[in-house]
Formats: sequence, structure tokens, C-alpha cells
Amino acid sequence: MKLIRRFFLVVLNLTGELWIGAFHRTPDFYDKHTASKTKAGYFAFVALVTVAVAGIAVWLSIRGAA
Repeated sequence: MKLIRRFFLVVLNLTGELWIGAFHRTPDFYDKHTASKTKAGYFAFVALVTVAVAGIAVWLSIRGAA
């Protein structure tokens, strides 16, 4: 449950930063929330967050253009 909460927190912050630019989070914020016990787990977490944020950005772009 903690991993899911961290995942959504990072996705929401990255999406908000992408669209409004108001959060101004430092890289330390993201490093603290993406802590993982293995290197593969860290890369999987970062990859999933990237895919989620890109998907949200594309969805919002398509919605705004229509």
C-alpha cells in the first residue's frame, strides 16, 4: 500500500509540474519517494511513473485540442 501511495504521489506531482509548473519540487523529493530495495525495483518504479505521466500528458493534450 505504501508503494502505491508513493507512486500516485510522484505521478500527481510530476503531472502538476508538467502542466502548471507551480510545485517546484527538488530532486530530493522524488528520490525520497522512489526509494526501493533493489536497483531493478527502482528502475521499474521510475519507468512506470514516466509512462503514467506521459499518458496523462497525451490524454490532456488530446482533450484540450478537441
